[in-house]
Amino acid sequence: MVTPIVILGSGSHGVDILDSLLECNRLSERYKPLGFLDDRPAQTSVHGFPILGGLETVSQFETEVQFVTAMGSATSYRAKPALLDGLGIPRQRWATVVHPSACLSQWAEIGQGCVILQQCTLSAGCRVGDQVVMLPGCRISHDTTVCNYNTLATGVILSGHVEVERNCYLGAGSLVRERLRLGEGCLLGMGSVVVKSVAAGARVAGNPARPLKPSL
Repeated sequence: MVTPIVILGSGSHGVDILDSLLECNRLSERYKPLGFLDDRPAQTSVHGFPILGGLETVSQFETEVQFVTAMGSATSYRAKPALLDGLGIPRQRWATVVHPSACLSQWAEIGQGCVILQQCTLSAGCRVGDQVVMLPGCRISHDTTVCNYNTLATGVILSGHVEVERNCYLGAGSLVRERLRLGEGCLLGMGSVVVKSVAAGARVAGNPARPLKPSL
């Protein structure tokens, strides 16, 4: 069965998703990308796929159409749960897209609406919630939990038995020691080496990671 899919957002992450869908189709015809939804498109089409309208048009699509999004940048990730939940899309209509080069253990659990890009690895016992985005090269070790709405930028490494609470942003190249907890809504700066648990809402960076000073 070929699944029609609409991508929410036509920027770089949306293009990554399109690329993953097309790469999956090289192995077997699984997806039919219809195009993008974007409230502020820079153009009318992307790589030949049209901008179909704004996000508010999700209700106009037939029930067999599924949706996927890579929303969750370092500056906007906190708004991700409210934005996606506000669209009113039923959980079963969120597609999970896994690039063919990713390596997922048969004993890893993946939720709805996830995006797992090139060369990511999930080991045995990993549990990944809904609406999690993993950019290329993430390494998730055994028995680690990544809760809903998290965004892991390129090259994040989580050691064993780490717990990432909901709606965090882990910057590119972050490294987290085993058996730590990252509190809800926290942010790890690019290249952070995390050797202590991080409090909810905290922003840390560096080696070892330390709290960032508030912006003026």
